[in-house]
Amino acid sequence: MRRANAGYTAGPMGERVHDRVPACMRVQFRNASSFLVAYTVNLSRGGVFLETEEALAVGSEIALQIEVPQAGPVTLNGHVTWRREQADVDGPIGIGIEFDHMIDALGELIDQLVAQFGGITVLLVCKNSRDRVTISRQLRSIIATAEVVGASDAKMAESLLDDEIDLILLDGDTESASMLQVLQAAHSLFNPVPTIVMSGEEEVRSRARMSGASEVIANPPPFGELHSAVMRALGKPSAVRTR
Repeated sequence: MRRANAGYTAGPMGERVHDRVPACMRVQFRNASSFLVAYTVNLSRGGVFLETEEALAVGSEIALQIEVPQAGPVTLNGHVTWRREQADVDGPIGIGIEFDHMIDALGELIDQLVAQFGGITVLLVCKNSRDRVTISRQLRSIIATAEVVGASDAKMAESLLDDEIDLILLDGDTESASMLQVLQAAHSLFNPVPTIVMSGEEEVRSRARMSGASEVIANPPPFGELHSAVMRALGKPSAVRTR
């Protein structure tokens, strides 16, 4: 996977706070796939954006402990350079962190994970076989290595759901009655699977959000919207905690 240097972009710059408040944040990823996607989308050699409601002031010193299963933790020191206090068209609530310096351990971690990378498996739950074919092609255009496993209903989806699944894409219009069942099953795994719900109905999209869907998009989704949702859902850490 190509290392991206453009994933981290400067955000709103607030007035620097002179009295820095040291903090330590533990950032856990579900697996190697989610970390590598996050690196491509949000992480660069200079900094990172973290989606979090933690109210850290601009200028606060921070230590990030990045943890990936079977790879061990890497600690990076930096400081908060900007905050987004309300979700908007530019993105969710979170903070921009600039690293004080990079360490060789991060590069070694990325090289190790890329060498072990086995691709991404997407469970596509959609009743219409023609729609499944169309969306599968779109998914492979977004991630060439993606293996798309199709399911025509919730019962089949649950039988296929395990820790090898990296992402669930769910048609909430044809499967609206069992959508919550699939979302619940995805969240009940030891490592919860990120989920994207597609629907043309606002009521269904609202229920999906309230039920914990990682992303909610239109149905059928424009390619650009699907692309953004897939990258956000896959690259989101499974947990961000202040220690």
